[in-house]
Amino acid sequence: MLYLLLGFIIMVLFTYMVGNYDDAFKKTYYTGVWYKDVVASLKYYIIWVVPYWWAIILIGTIIIAGVLYGVNKFLR
Repeated sequence: MLYLLLGFIIMVLFTYMVGNYDDAFKKTYYTGVWYKDVVASLKYYIIWVVPYWWAIILIGTIIIAGVLYGVNKFLR
């Protein structure tokens, strides 16, 4: 369960970072004021990135969890 949680956190952070470099975010939500941009980036992530990338997040979570589990078993 710990590996799934770590994999999920890694995938959410990865998709959050990749989603914020999208041109749609910069054209629609970017204001130039840092605190407004933080809220806007979270809004963009929840409204646009998660609904379209949920399968990538899920599959990536499972793959990362499997790799972490395999590495842990190999090192023991």
